[in-house]
Amino acid sequence: MYAQTQVILNCSVLPNLLSLLGSPKETIRKEACWAISNITAGNKNQIQAVLNENIFPALIHIMATAEFKTRKDAAWAITNTTSGGTVEQIQYMADQNCIPALCDLLTVTDVKIIQVALNGLENILKLGEQLARQTGAVNQYAILLEECYGLDKIEWLQSHENIYIYQKAFLIIERFFFSKFSY
Repeated sequence: MYAQTQVILNCSVLPNLLSLLGSPKETIRKEACWAISNITAGNKNQIQAVLNENIFPALIHIMATAEFKTRKDAAWAITNTTSGGTVEQIQYMADQNCIPALCDLLTVTDVKIIQVALNGLENILKLGEQLARQTGAVNQYAILLEECYGLDKIEWLQSHENIYIYQKAFLIIERFFFSKFSY
């Protein structure tokens, strides 16, 4: 799969995909997000190529504002990056304000997209935890998540009927926020 993705990247598809993200047609934006999500499922170099084209700000904007079907594909692209990206790439995503957009997806009814959003947030929180340990500071990404009411949404998901969502929400709170609730 990585080789096929590289062939596509070698054809200079990314500037065209960035242009398509600005299309007035929702279906075109959706398909462009889908294509980018497949690229970000690749390796770190392929993720870097997407980053180098400055595509993520447009993707994050789409994830926050577009119709739901398009937001889903943008969310996959973001979460794929947080799963397979380098420390610097994940930091870049957080710096581009992807946390509030991912948190907004925690209130949708689509179970799979809630899972995708939770996975993306967990990956970012793990990096924040790692950086906090190295510097002796607090997890800045946990603070950002709280500021956009993401913690409230994750707490609410602890009563979700889907066992995976319930467990993931519980584990995120326990790992990244439990000390806040301990007395």
